[in-house]
Amino acid sequence: MQHSCKPVFRFLAVPLLAGIAVLGVAGSQLAPPDSVDPTLGQIIERAIERAAWAEEEGFETRYRRAMTRRVQRFDGDGEVADDETLLYQVEPYRGALFSRLTARDGEPIDARGRREQERRWEEFQAEIDDPGKRAEREREAEENEIQFDEELVDRFTARLDGVRDLRGRPSYVIAFEPRPGKLPVRRRMDHALNRSRGEAWIDTQTYEIARVSFQLMERVRLWWGIIGSISDATGRLERRPVAGDVWLDTEFEVYFHVRVLFRTIRRNTTTQWSEFERAD
Repeated sequence: MQHSCKPVFRFLAVPLLAGIAVLGVAGSQLAPPDSVDPTLGQIIERAIERAAWAEEEGFETRYRRAMTRRVQRFDGDGEVADDETLLYQVEPYRGALFSRLTARDGEPIDARGRREQERRWEEFQAEIDDPGKRAEREREAEENEIQFDEELVDRFTARLDGVRDLRGRPSYVIAFEPRPGKLPVRRRMDHALNRSRGEAWIDTQTYEIARVSFQLMERVRLWWGIIGSISDATGRLERRPVAGDVWLDTEFEVYFHVRVLFRTIRRNTTTQWSEFERAD
């Protein structure tokens, strides 16, 4: 993920599942357990309202931050074949985010690498400044983004599993899974969305999503199996308050096992964000 244009949950290809899990917990039609106050429906409704407010405020693209990404690739025996750590500086620009690579495996990038990042930065600015190119980018991004709306809510059933402590703050823990029956498929990622289950932790004070864990329930074919399939995917997303009432993603870990054409890919990616600073 090098840059993006919209302040919503976003990810590439298989990591889509994490965003799917984050947003998929909502379902105002679900029957809450007895003696729970607030009810499950109320918790979800307030979480939706909170997410809509945060998106309207555009918090995601108001803060610069450091980003560390560790990518581990595994061989056929499950052993680590490659382990790489990349450090980025994430910079907001006109409602979009640009990730500038600054170091690889603890070593700053060389002069050639810095020139490459400057070229990317100039191309990024030109693309965001061009209304036509920006609109095209946003249309493409919509294929890999999840909107927290009723259409998404209707895909899932959920149950409230009580209140648990998370980093010193109580959270409502909601387990979710796909609703029985045929679910809509309007975009490629819907195939995975409709086969994901997990847990969402919602902060009791702010109704922010504080944690999500997810797993793919069954194999997902890519382009009717012609290109390949996703046989395994699990992940976890952590969110925390970074400045006053502002919550942002702070860690995202995802493992996936994918067959693409004649290649099998097993990869674990851990991304951490820190050093949040309000941008002018």
